[in-house]
Amino acid sequence: MQIKYQPTWQMVTPFLFVLVGFVLAACQTLPPPSAPAAAAPAIPEARIEINADGIVVPADFPGGIVSVTVKNNDSQDLDVGFERLREGVTEADAAPLLEDVTTNFDALGQMLSDMGSFNPLPAGGEQDLVMDFRTGRFLIYATEHSDGPPIPGASYRFGSFAAKELVGTVEPQADVVVGLHDFAYAMPDEIKAGEQLWEFKNEGDQFHMMILVKPNPGVTLDELKTAFAAMESGELNGPPPFEFVENGGLAPISEGERVWVKASLEPGEYVAACPLPDMEAIAAGGPPLPHYEHGMIRMFTVKE
Repeated sequence: MQIKYQPTWQMVTPFLFVLVGFVLAACQTLPPPSAPAAAAPAIPEARIEINADGIVVPADFPGGIVSVTVKNNDSQDLDVGFERLREGVTEADAAPLLEDVTTNFDALGQMLSDMGSFNPLPAGGEQDLVMDFRTGRFLIYATEHSDGPPIPGASYRFGSFAAKELVGTVEPQADVVVGLHDFAYAMPDEIKAGEQLWEFKNEGDQFHMMILVKPNPGVTLDELKTAFAAMESGELNGPPPFEFVENGGLAPISEGERVWVKASLEPGEYVAACPLPDMEAIAAGGPPLPHYEHGMIRMFTVKE
């Protein structure tokens, strides 16, 4: 319990006179200037280079909340992602499955936790992402960019590293906080236009993501879900009743992960949706319904 102390003017006035008398008696000299306030602790940074022959990761990678910059020195666009090795899993356990990521996708999901990714990271470009690494062992992968599912037979480059010491303890000041649940987004109904820092927290038991679309005027959420399903099955006739938002949303992250990303949205109506399949239902022999069919879809407004 916090107790607030509010002095009255009757109490302050005598104290003020005493203070003035003390200053006048102090040989008319001013005290030395006080030391400048200590700067707020910064978020630690790490830089990773992706080359044609491999991935270079700092040897002393910091743990905790870290701002990571990834540079693509390759001549092609790449999809780049970070994975946490789950408790009890080693690089030796995952290595055989990494030789064929597409075939072993489900098995790898039991070993690795999706932390964040760039899709794509342009050739010659660099991008940054803030992630909560905590401590542990990690993988970073890079493969040829695909606008859809992973390319069958595509080659992958991997780098492994450890974060042994919890260094990053500063929480970024997010403008928008989004909780990812099974199956809903906990987020504001209205968001300010322009560049904002979004914090995503997966507080569910499954992995989640967020695609952002701008629906055509008058289009309902049910009509959007119908259009999403038709696109996934290849049965959509004509253009979709919405426009995909570039440089917005979130790539898949697993349960317990946190990531901060920058997004700049213009004023208007938007819809967030999670198209990932219900893995628990699949494991139980049920249909692979996307999360938006369970209710993980919502509209929000961006205002000036």
